[in-house]
Formats: sequence, C-alpha cells, structure tokens
Amino acid sequence: MLMLQYLLDVMDRYPDLPREVVLKESILLHGISFSDEALKASYQEKAYFLFTFDPDDPERVKARRKVIPQEIRVSGGPLGLRPTVIQSRHSSSSPFKVELQDSLKLFVGKEAIANVEFVPRPSYYGKSLSNGSRVEEVAPAIYWGETADVTAYRICEYWNVNQQCKFCDINENFKAWGYIRKGIGAVVPKELVAEAIELASKDSNVKRYLITGGTIRDGVKEAEFYLQYMRQVEERVSSLPARLNTQALRVEVLPKFYEAGVDYYHPNLEVWDERLFSLISPGKSQNVGRDEWIRRTVEAVRVFGVGNVSPNFVAGIEMAYSPDFPYGFRRIEDAVKSTAEGIEYLMSRDVTPKFDTWGLEPRSWFGIHGVSLPPLEYYLELYRVYRDLRREYGMPWPRGLGDPGPGVSKVPASGFMDLEG
Repeated sequence: MLMLQYLLDVMDRYPDLPREVVLKESILLHGISFSDEALKASYQEKAYFLFTFDPDDPERVKARRKVIPQEIRVSGGPLGLRPTVIQSRHSSSSPFKVELQDSLKLFVGKEAIANVEFVPRPSYYGKSLSNGSRVEEVAPAIYWGETADVTAYRICEYWNVNQQCKFCDINENFKAWGYIRKGIGAVVPKELVAEAIELASKDSNVKRYLITGGTIRDGVKEAEFYLQYMRQVEERVSSLPARLNTQALRVEVLPKFYEAGVDYYHPNLEVWDERLFSLISPGKSQNVGRDEWIRRTVEAVRVFGVGNVSPNFVAGIEMAYSPDFPYGFRRIEDAVKSTAEGIEYLMSRDVTPKFDTWGLEPRSWFGIHGVSLPPLEYYLELYRVYRDLRREYGMPWPRGLGDPGPGVSKVPASGFMDLEG
C-alpha cells in the first residue's frame, strides 16, 4: 500500500505528465516478478542477447525454469491506463507482480491496478535457419514485435582491458545466457543474420530491424565488421528500415553505411557530464574521447538527416553513487541540469537524443559495487525538460523508434516517448 500511495502522490505532483509514464518508470526502476500461474500463458520469451536488464542475478532468474516475457502491456484498471508497453526486468523483491486472477493483472502489493497482456510470439518464431537454428535465436523481436533485433557481437572488447562501461553487463550476460543460442557463439554469422531478417520481414508487424552489439576497440575494424552485416542484409531485404548501434564512427566512413542501407544511427553517448563520461565509460573516453564522440555524432546528421541520429543516454547513471563511486550527482536538480545541457547542445545541432532507463544489473561494475539508483522523480523531471526542449527547437521524435505518445509508443525501456507531443 505504501508504494501504491507513493505512486498516486507522484501522479498528483506531476499532472502535466501521463500517469502511464510514472508507473512505467517505476516498474523499470524496481523490476517486476511473475507468479508461476501467470507464466503458464503463451507469450514471446525474453531474449538475453545484449544485456540482462534484470535486477536479479542470472542464476536466480534461470531457476524459474521458464524464461519471462520479453515485454508486458498494461492498461485499464482503477487508473484508467492507456495501453503501455514495458520491458520485463525480473526482480523477485519488486513491489510489482503479475498474477493470474481470472485474467492477468498487475499488482502493487495486494492491490490490482491494471490489466496485463504478454507480448505474443511473432509469426516467424520457430522457423528454422539453414544451420538448424531458429530465427528467434538470431533476430528476436522487441518493441512489441515491431523491431527485429540482432546482436551481431555478443561481447565487448572493452571488458578485455577493464575499460567496460560501469553500468554494462554484456559479457557477463553472454556467460550466463549464451547457451540459449544453440551452436552460435559470440559472433553471429552475417549470412544467418541476413537469412533471419528476411524471414522476419515477412511478418507484417515487423516495421524495422536493428543491428547492435559490443564494441571492437579498433574503430576501423568495427566499421568494417558492421558494414558487412548491413550489406549482407540489404542484399536480401531492402524493404525494412535499418537501425544501427555502434561506437561513434569516423565521419568519412558514414556514407558507406548510408549507402549500405542504414536509416537510423545510434552512436550511444550514455552520459553527458565530462568527468562522469570518463569515469563511467572509460573505454569510450580513452579510445575515442568525449569531444570527438560528440563531434562525430553531430557530423553524422549531414549523412543521415535530422531526426535520424539519436545517441542514447542511460538515464540515471549520472546519479550513481556508493562509497566505491562517490562521483554521481546527489541532487536531482543537478543531475537533470547536466543532462539537459547535453540535450540542448545536441538538439540545437539537429541531433535527437533518446533514453533507456538505467537497470542496475548485479554483475555490472555498478552492481558489484553497490551503487544507488536515482529516485523516480529524477526521470519525470528529465522528461519534462526533454519535452520542453524538443518543442523549443522544433525537433522531431527520434525516428526509427515507432510512433510516439501515450497509449501508442512501443518503446519498452523508457517512458520518454510515452509523453504527450
């Protein structure tokens, strides 16, 4: 009851923000659990191919014996919620739980507050690739089935030299969940990727595909690595728009990616503050550099166009704090001010940043060192600023993420696109 009353109080304090955003951000922060009865339903299982995103340790999650849904959609209930897609982040200690009570319901403590749907299995799931793997082992669906998501490189080379981003658990995720890709190692053959996306493209619900993965420290090699994937896919599928997540690549190579079929480019910056960037993302800081990363990001707009260059911020990591990491902002207003400076700088140069809500994975550096998560209010203040700056600069929503708006957006890992336009 305490959590529910807190949520209601927060909704009253932020009447200009959709209540769906308040609930969604709280679930993303705290994670969610599922009763055994609820998991007897049919659904698309979560794909552990990039990060875990789970507050629970992987061994605890695997002990469930059934993989949780990739996403849920909440709606209705006493709050009259519009349909809202939320990424599943398993936490056995979360105040939020999905239980079966005649139908699937979202509970906060003992109170049922919303109806729940599990994301359905896409029509292409279960189909076999030429090597005997299933399509979903290569191109699982995210964004409520709208995006075919390919993690081409399952690990990051920054981990090899202790330069990994402190919020990231990609290599630990591969150790824990790599077995669910039968016969496929850390590098997914590009021929299989092309084959998988071609099969996924036949599903009318699939609107785009995403190529992502860990960093190759040599930027020239990384560019060539991901360029080969794009070319291989586009030889077989040219009807789907393509998103690409990589490090901030040298400007001179970007036209090759545009020509190869990349529509939306995400050189993820993670955090704006200069000092925190060097501390939280030491590999990016030492191998590319913050100023150069930003310069390359801004220059990319000349290649891909306004609204098509969207670096990601892991919203909340600027407030990370523990005795082992006493550097994060302690006050909400200071953290928001810092990130707002980055948002304004980028938007004034035709770049449209985006967000993922930080999930504290226990096997990331931050998880091991016991840092604290930001309060819910931080996200609401940040999204207010984002909304106002986007309007001030007349910027479009980040393209390639689907349609925006409450009851409409399918972005699962952040509520920023569930805002009113």
